[in-house]
Amino acid sequence: MKAFLMKMADFTSEEIEAIVSTGTLKKVAAKTKVFQADKPFTKLWFLQEGLVRAYRIVNGQDFTFFFFTKQEFAVDYQSFLTEETSTLLFDTLADTTYWEFSKSAILKLYKNYPRFERVGRIMAEEAYLSATERLKEFQTASLEERYKKLLSKDPELFQQIPQYHIASYLGVKPQSLSRLRAKLTGKRY
Repeated sequence: MKAFLMKMADFTSEEIEAIVSTGTLKKVAAKTKVFQADKPFTKLWFLQEGLVRAYRIVNGQDFTFFFFTKQEFAVDYQSFLTEETSTLLFDTLADTTYWEFSKSAILKLYKNYPRFERVGRIMAEEAYLSATERLKEFQTASLEERYKKLLSKDPELFQQIPQYHIASYLGVKPQSLSRLRAKLTGKRY
């Protein structure tokens, strides 16, 4: 995490130690529910290792919103900002090690170490750009285009995540994803 923070801003060693000391390092096994919807998401996680899926269940149907991988922040950012109830559930898909920071600790860091606000701003910008890009893709890109983009963005993801979660993320049934994959590999479905 220290190396990641140094890329975001030119922190002093004192600042880095202050940031790290406010977090709690947690290790969680794969297939663990680490956050249950219906309460505010008041934590911020920095994934050191592992994989986390954020999703919703609506009328019994599973909708994957995000996959968070190592060296990323995982959060329901809307709930974190507004302190309103989150609609997302978070599960680990692999053994995961992450740093957990409370919102109050982050606000204190902002106050005591103004340079840390840069990290918050960059995170907010990345969250906004990611959500906007995903919306544009759903509105204008074909399933094949969305699939290829996800594959090129993070090929390792496909080795770790069950296909039905990838289908859910892409907004299709697993059978549709299977047909697309067969078409792309030249196999008959």
